[in-house]
Amino acid sequence: MMPSYLAKVVLFCLSRLNGERSLAAIYHLLNGKKSAQTLQDSKWYHLDFLFGTLAVQKSEILHIANRLEHERLIERIDNDTYKVTEKGEAALAQFSFPAYLNGLRYVNETEAFWRRLSLLVQTISNLVHETTFEPIQRDEETLLFVKRWLLSRRNAAALAQSLYEELHRLLSRLDEKEANVFVWRLTSYERIGLTNEQVALVLQEDPAYTQLLFQHVLHFFLKTTEKESHRFPLLFSLRADLYETIPLTSSTKKTYELLQQGRTLDEIARIRRLKRSTIEDHIVEIAANIPHFSIAPFLSEEKRQQIMRVAEKLRTKKLRMIKEALEDVSYFQIRLALAKRGDGDGDR
Repeated sequence: MMPSYLAKVVLFCLSRLNGERSLAAIYHLLNGKKSAQTLQDSKWYHLDFLFGTLAVQKSEILHIANRLEHERLIERIDNDTYKVTEKGEAALAQFSFPAYLNGLRYVNETEAFWRRLSLLVQTISNLVHETTFEPIQRDEETLLFVKRWLLSRRNAAALAQSLYEELHRLLSRLDEKEANVFVWRLTSYERIGLTNEQVALVLQEDPAYTQLLFQHVLHFFLKTTEKESHRFPLLFSLRADLYETIPLTSSTKKTYELLQQGRTLDEIARIRRLKRSTIEDHIVEIAANIPHFSIAPFLSEEKRQQIMRVAEKLRTKKLRMIKEALEDVSYFQIRLALAKRGDGDGDR
């Protein structure tokens, strides 16, 4: 029996994790938990494009793991850790993901951008046709943003035409299925948008696949409007305040700002009233996400190369195993070295 699409996603993650992380790591990754461990794992194992792209339950992942084990696609190492078998790797041979998925890069923008855009489309559609409606989005922040956005522009008919043209230009770059996955989710004056499950039924596809395809389209929108903001001024304006050139968590940003002022780790810990270990977590996150960030103040090039040689020799990213093989390096330094090795998206 062929695994479901979600099962293949889990199998792919297990393959990348190589028996070094538990099922909980996959659960936190797919749900986008912004902890130091999950953020660093997403980079180290080249799974960052999946970060926060699927809302799944722990019980689902456990059930899938049991099924994969029964099918001999994975084998248990210990209570909650698995390795993919040769049969499992063969099952992944033709498996691929939608090309524009970039979960970690757009995790702080995707949901807000979609809420704003979907409410805007609904509102303009009803304004043009002079009909009353119940907003498809209910959170106060989105309602206020769209209200202010419309008040600053006024002419609903002209806006409708311009927004249509921008969306059409974007969607024409995608194939028909991708475009439909997006368009069918929109609500207008005459119809309610479909849910992900309804879209999956129409397409006769796995719901996990249609959800990732939808995320792929939104990430394509975000990437394209970022690069071509002059061609998509309306759509870019919906995410301009969300747009971040450096995708860091809010606490890490504060640490980064103090680092740029020349503060030491101990000074930052004192100023922020945080443990030094927390500041070290922030440094690892910065190193993983900012290509030009130098780790030289914390780790010499000689030690970095030494750590990388050991990691490659042992074929592991397990900190304890690397630490046991090296006497004069700290866990912090190992994490920094691995964070820099994790630069880039990796192969999918």
